[in-house]
Amino acid sequence: MAPALKPRVSNAATGVGLAGLIGVLTPVWAAHRAVSRVRTARTPRSTVEIPRVSLNDRSMHEIIDTDRPVIITDLVDRIEFRRRPDVRGLRELAGTHDRPFAVKVHRRDAPFFLYVGDYGAELEQIERLSLDEFLDRMFVTGPDEGTCTYRLFSIADLDGAVGEMIDDIVAALEPLTDRRADRQASGVWIGSDGVVTPLHHDAWTGILLQMDGSKRVAMYSPTDRANLSFVSPFAPTERWSTLPPRSAEADPAEHPLLAHTTRHEAQLDAGEALYIPPFWSHEVEALEANVSIPFRFGTRPVDYVNPGFLRPAVEVFHKKYARRTG
Repeated sequence: MAPALKPRVSNAATGVGLAGLIGVLTPVWAAHRAVSRVRTARTPRSTVEIPRVSLNDRSMHEIIDTDRPVIITDLVDRIEFRRRPDVRGLRELAGTHDRPFAVKVHRRDAPFFLYVGDYGAELEQIERLSLDEFLDRMFVTGPDEGTCTYRLFSIADLDGAVGEMIDDIVAALEPLTDRRADRQASGVWIGSDGVVTPLHHDAWTGILLQMDGSKRVAMYSPTDRANLSFVSPFAPTERWSTLPPRSAEADPAEHPLLAHTTRHEAQLDAGEALYIPPFWSHEVEALEANVSIPFRFGTRPVDYVNPGFLRPAVEVFHKKYARRTG
């Protein structure tokens, strides 16, 4: 009997812990939101360039410890890939992985890459393409007129070949950072130009490795989060701002608090990597057909007490407990 009860006791303890964390973070989140708005009330809107650094000048430890976004110009070159996750490497892979997979085709006037919500994205159709056909669609012929196409490949995709690529990154970055990688949550992203990932923030340390093509990146500090039109953390899409997906196009009359923020922006080119500190809001737009790797490190214990973790805590609690039936 005792062994059978162990998982239930463990689940109950986890539930109590999550509920307690939410209870503690809710007033902290509200206070942080109020204080942030007061502190930034007289701050004029500005735009700064995200700096570029080389690992010849700064170590990964120094970069991460600053908790500020930077573009690392030579990190990709420090990774020993068995098969490089770029167009050339994927072409080599295509010869042995010709099984079709689903590809979403969206209208070009609503080109938003989404995890949750809709943001006006409109699905045109779903096609089944082989890897070679998909790469041709991205980098040779381009999507059909008026559409855009993208796909995020998980570590299990392409018969595990994506997982091998992620493993090579894990082997390189864990020793450089002394951080545990979240292998399961990393993958290979391939998309056409114009695709936008709307403004959102994450609870984990991230690195976006650009393998082919280029992207435009915009980021905002956690101190600006209260001015970025994030809604209640108990709403399903709280980690995603209600600003227009291209936040620079926001109407000042509809989003007056945006006038008190500092926008950090840059172009991320092939061979570069963007360091994304936890809780920094960011949006990304593909400037051309490209391949990139969103790579995550595991959430640290210190991150759980950040008011920005309230929404992820609510998500976990809701997924594990609130929807559980009999």
